[in-house]
Amino acid sequence: MNVSVVLERVENNGYRARCAEPIPASAVGETRDEALDRLRTLLADKVAGGLEVVQIRLPTVTPERPLWPDDEVTRLWLEGIEEARRRGDELTYPWEEAAPGNP
Repeated sequence: MNVSVVLERVENNGYRARCAEPIPASAVGETRDEALDRLRTLLADKVAGGLEVVQIRLPTVTPERPLWPDDEVTRLWLEGIEEARRRGDELTYPWEEAAPGNP
């Protein structure tokens, strides 16, 4: 597993290595390598202690799992949208009229 780490110099104290979620941790050391090694050890101990970082997939929209609920309110709402689009398609705007001599 790769973890992004912020490594910064700490005034009069060497270096601090820290990471945020999914495993927040911080370690200090006199050198960069020492700070990183201590953080690596700390994270490895957490994982060895049973900590898991996993990814999950959220379900996608399918006919069996529609985006909108199948109820009367939603059906009426979607029908209203469809009707408004139909009326809008029937309107003619001045910029859509054909210029004289052009079909």
